[in-house]
Amino acid sequence: MQPRFLLVLIVFIFCQSGRAQLYYPLENYYQGEIERFALRDSSAIDFYKHHLSSKPILQSRTQPDSIFSSYSKQYYWLTQKLFKENFLIFEGNDFWCAVDPVLDLELGQDLEIDSTNYRYWNTRGIRVQAKFFNKIGFTTTFYENQAKALDYQNQFFNDHGEFYVNGAGTSYNQQNAVIPGYARTKKFKATGYDFAFAQGTVSIEPNRFFNLQFGNGNQFIGDGYRSLLLSDFSTNYPLAKFETNLLKGRIQYSVTYAMLTNLYRLRYFTTPEATYERKLGTFHYFDIAITKNLNLGIFEGAVWKRTDSLGTHQPDWLFTNPIILTNTFIKGESDSAYNSILGLNLSYSFFKNLLYGQLVIDDGNIGAYQIGIKAYDLFISKLDMQVEYNHAEQNAYLVSDRRYNYSHYNLPLAHPYTAGFDEFIVRVSYQYKNWFVENRIVYSARHENDTLNLGTNILAGPSNIALQFLDRTKIFYNQFEIGYRFNKCNNLQAVLGYQFRTDNAPINERVTNYVYIGIRTRLKNKTLDF
Repeated sequence: MQPRFLLVLIVFIFCQSGRAQLYYPLENYYQGEIERFALRDSSAIDFYKHHLSSKPILQSRTQPDSIFSSYSKQYYWLTQKLFKENFLIFEGNDFWCAVDPVLDLELGQDLEIDSTNYRYWNTRGIRVQAKFFNKIGFTTTFYENQAKALDYQNQFFNDHGEFYVNGAGTSYNQQNAVIPGYARTKKFKATGYDFAFAQGTVSIEPNRFFNLQFGNGNQFIGDGYRSLLLSDFSTNYPLAKFETNLLKGRIQYSVTYAMLTNLYRLRYFTTPEATYERKLGTFHYFDIAITKNLNLGIFEGAVWKRTDSLGTHQPDWLFTNPIILTNTFIKGESDSAYNSILGLNLSYSFFKNLLYGQLVIDDGNIGAYQIGIKAYDLFISKLDMQVEYNHAEQNAYLVSDRRYNYSHYNLPLAHPYTAGFDEFIVRVSYQYKNWFVENRIVYSARHENDTLNLGTNILAGPSNIALQFLDRTKIFYNQFEIGYRFNKCNNLQAVLGYQFRTDNAPINERVTNYVYIGIRTRLKNKTLDF
């Protein structure tokens, strides 16, 4: 009965007068431009363009011509491709396809260490976007990478590596590394990383009331630089997302089903290499445009047991329930095979400014909160500023069985620091024609310890240690970039940057003075400011 019903549903969807739509890249430049034009536009007659906190965002909900277009005149094929268009375009009556190279070539030097010890990031890849029969749109991207990272980055990558069962089968040994937003790694030469991955989504939008997305990627819920609900800091995961819009777009409701992974190798396996423990993720988000200036979102994120260390556990089929809050009501916020958080996302726009915030409820208590403001076109066109504060309590996102922490690929699904921190962020950027400059300051105070579990580590469980009697590690991070954006379609840019980072860790205090140059097609966030 169920397969027959699914077949009927698919036929019904494809028989509608559909609109093939692509998603914007989940990257800060594009998100900023989307918000800028949304705040400028006061002519909207409905609410479809007012739901910008659930990302990635469909191009049909915004003004893609304004965001992608370049009005410079080009007279040669090479300059047309370099400054205005996708690299290759194939189109006909029923299809459109674009192919772009993916690059992130960066070379730099940490001035605090040996001057001959260069650091680099070497990404090559390809992106293909297509729309067929005005019904189906898809994007797929492949990345091949080698990197030699900064010392503080190396420590974070290695601390979140995968776990192998020891020879006796009694404990785990940690090996390799995981790079946030990218993939797990293998060693490259003596101190580098080698990693490759692919991501892609298929989107079907039969009408403006419904959208179906499935593929391998990640999500972001919120209006800030960080998200305390669901962020793109972890690596990609297989997902299926159903989104509907009601009451002329005033209400947007989405349900995402995801296959998440703990990087613990199974103890028993029949394949040449042991696979990992799996878990399920469900993310429900209800966003209502109360007015054209005020949005309120209600969020429920949950992690469910899928397999145990033997790979044999059957899932709790309650995870398929699409109704927000009911799973938490039935199961509570945590049990032996379930962990959930509840949250609010609030935004209010006035003039060309956006005031926003988040609140996380975890295990019946306030687990984390955020407040921030963005100002676009401040004093002059395209001078932007953002100020944000984030706080998370000890033990937020954690449960007694650490495998069901709010995580994927040994990384937090929300904020990079997990729990037990305060963070203050200031971002200032300016664009003039194709030139851009940005400065970002991140100051944080965190509870960290290499030997004690303080309830702040995504790979550990909750802790009863009183944090108020312990010193906090204070980290100051500043990154400055100046660059030239050649092409908005693939965000091709050349950049010169400087990064300064210092911390007062009681053991192994580090200072980073990193100068770098690069050329890149920035199509995803590279979040390394932890």
